[in-house]
Amino acid sequence: MTSKGSRYDTEQIEEIYREVKSYQLLDDSSSSSSELSSSPILHTAKNSLRRGLLALFSAPSTIKFAKSAKRDSLYLACVLYNKDRVMVTEEDRYLPLLEVENSYGTNATITTAFSWLMKVNCHWSEINKLKHDMEKLNNVTSYSVKLLLLTALQQLQSLTGVQDLGMLHYQPIRDENTGAVVFVFVRQILDSKHFSFQQNLKWTALAKFHKNTPRSDCLGSILSTELIMYREGSHQPVSPGLHLGYLQAELCNNRVLSVMVPSQNPNSLPSVKIRDNANVTKDEWKSLLELSSHCQQCTDNQSNKSKNLFKRQLVRATRKLMDYLNIPADVALRHEIYSCEVLEFSPRVSFIILLPPSPAICHQRSDAKLTYTADTQLNQETLRVPVKSFEVSHLHTYQPSFISSYTKAMLALDVEMTAALQAQREAFSRTEIETTKPLVEDLKAHNLTLENIWKEARWLTDVVRTAREKNYTGILVKALYQNLLNEHKGDTSQHYSTKEASCCQHQLTKSDQHKSNTNNCGTTNNADTMTSCNTSISNEELSDPEASDRVIPCALNYLDMGAFI
Repeated sequence: MTSKGSRYDTEQIEEIYREVKSYQLLDDSSSSSSELSSSPILHTAKNSLRRGLLALFSAPSTIKFAKSAKRDSLYLACVLYNKDRVMVTEEDRYLPLLEVENSYGTNATITTAFSWLMKVNCHWSEINKLKHDMEKLNNVTSYSVKLLLLTALQQLQSLTGVQDLGMLHYQPIRDENTGAVVFVFVRQILDSKHFSFQQNLKWTALAKFHKNTPRSDCLGSILSTELIMYREGSHQPVSPGLHLGYLQAELCNNRVLSVMVPSQNPNSLPSVKIRDNANVTKDEWKSLLELSSHCQQCTDNQSNKSKNLFKRQLVRATRKLMDYLNIPADVALRHEIYSCEVLEFSPRVSFIILLPPSPAICHQRSDAKLTYTADTQLNQETLRVPVKSFEVSHLHTYQPSFISSYTKAMLALDVEMTAALQAQREAFSRTEIETTKPLVEDLKAHNLTLENIWKEARWLTDVVRTAREKNYTGILVKALYQNLLNEHKGDTSQHYSTKEASCCQHQLTKSDQHKSNTNNCGTTNNADTMTSCNTSISNEELSDPEASDRVIPCALNYLDMGAFI
């Protein structure tokens, strides 16, 4: 049985990082001996260094915090809090906020800058070095916003006296009135006694801050309970063991793929614990695969007790998860267990994934047919987080070494690749051309390797893509239920009483009686019947005989499975 845990190849990433840094295209100490020293990109090093030092040592008193949002401007803000206090400016109305750019251009610019900033967020101690290297590259258009972000980060570090400004909030905050965008960092200060910052900043009570700041103010509304709860919850892993997680993705109107997560634990999927042992044996997994639509006849009625116990544990977890998500009974039985693998988040945490009926696995937010989605009644308990932000937060919790190594290598490769490409464009002599060409090819090969490693680590997109393929076959929850009921017939052990077996047989009989009625729901004239049968069934499913055959009527209450658990 495969798992993703073995695919977090940190050692290979570290090797690539060492090789990339060995080229030393931007290393001042090696420029005199390098064959590329004649390249124009290195002649600007002294001037760039002078500009960097002037910016670094400029008086903090000359830096002014923003108090209002300008139209289409980009800002950086930080939320530093301690218990029930938060650091604000002297007016008690604003958080430390700096303008990055007065016109950021398009939404694509914001998306690119935010994705890049998530990588920088993993390496606070490297900001000065990264900015120093980027400044050596003259007239690189793609670095303009990035350099402005690094400058603003250095200023925030200087003003607050904190090098690590915390975790970048999972999405930019946008003012609908002005179009201004704010990137927010959040950090909890555990010991404020030894905390020093500039005179124009101070601690104030959260209640006082909210009282003095209108909620309609974009800059004031940055600080919310949701923002702090997200930061605190995203650092907490689930308890060790095997879990059943619910995966439902959503494609927003801006074409950004997001995933449903619990607000109390946003670095993971909504889940319930199956058992303490995180491992799934080969026999246990095989017993589930035999329930797939193509193998239902292969079920062994003489399965040992450990297999039956595993399936009962899985059914119990399924019931709890469905209850938590407020999923109707008829829809619950049409859910599927992801049959390709068990996901290993860490050596002590594994997940079996539960998927909603297709096409609800990944749906459009505006799709009126899918009003039954799991979070319909969970607006206060779940969030929709962009997949890229979720992946970074998730890996920070369960694979911190991997995400740290990967982001460090990508930042270094980005700078070295830009330097090599610029040197290749500006190469004049035959020697320069022959020197830069293999360097560019090597760096492109490293970039491709890192992309493949990242692709292997992105289990969420793998699951969504695989589950939506036409030839994919999952394990229906109904099939798991029926399998356990069938095994009861020949089971005389203490696990099942005569009363429990009768209840199970009764549920199977009800299912058979209502299947024909369900298949005819599309032609009935009774509006109430239509509503009860088609709450979560699209028109395409009703017109497809094979899909209709899988529809489970609302009258079949899956909660009665508790009789034999």
